[in-house]
Amino acid sequence: MNIKLIIFFLLCTCISLTAQVDDTKKTFNFKYDDSSSVSKAIFSVKLTPFKGITTTNNRPYLYNTPLTDYFKKTSGVDITAKSNLIKPTWEIKQKFSEGQKNVSKFARDHYLGEIKTTSKYIRIKCRDHEYVDGDRIRLFLNKAIIHPNITLTGSFYIIDVELSEGLNTLEFEALNEGLSSPNTAELKIYDENDVLLSSNRWFITTGYKARLVIMKQ
Repeated sequence: MNIKLIIFFLLCTCISLTAQVDDTKKTFNFKYDDSSSVSKAIFSVKLTPFKGITTTNNRPYLYNTPLTDYFKKTSGVDITAKSNLIKPTWEIKQKFSEGQKNVSKFARDHYLGEIKTTSKYIRIKCRDHEYVDGDRIRLFLNKAIIHPNITLTGSFYIIDVELSEGLNTLEFEALNEGLSSPNTAELKIYDENDVLLSSNRWFITTGYKARLVIMKQ
């Protein structure tokens, strides 16, 4: 009895597997379209044979313009020939008093003189007339500081100073000597009508003064 049940069970299992295989075959049964409708022109394109740069007659181009005879033409300039250019004949004759090794002779106060004027004020213009190397000065009027620190450049520094009746003493103290000794400056004094009253220069070392006396009448 048991053998019959086993045989029956095996037969049912085989039938079930056969049914599954058939279903699988149906699932992957693809239908192909007819490819004869595709145009044959797609496959008839002819490509020009590619040539490498070693098999072509290349010419140099500059901004898309062929330079056919670029390497054949000469410039027309003979670099071995003698030049006709005129050589400069001028000489720089300006000499500077700065940069001297011995500046001991400048270690003293410098007197700029005395002027007289009826002007209510004067206009002071001062600059470094030699090397522009960072020279600085302090300005006094009658022993009072009216500007503590002026850096002298190649352009004139301008300041107006009101005068008192009688004697007025201007003093310019060297605060340093810049990068090249001594402290150097050019000084011009104008009255209220822009008339030049005095023109001077000084060479002094640090701590010394250039002095100008002005008499207001």
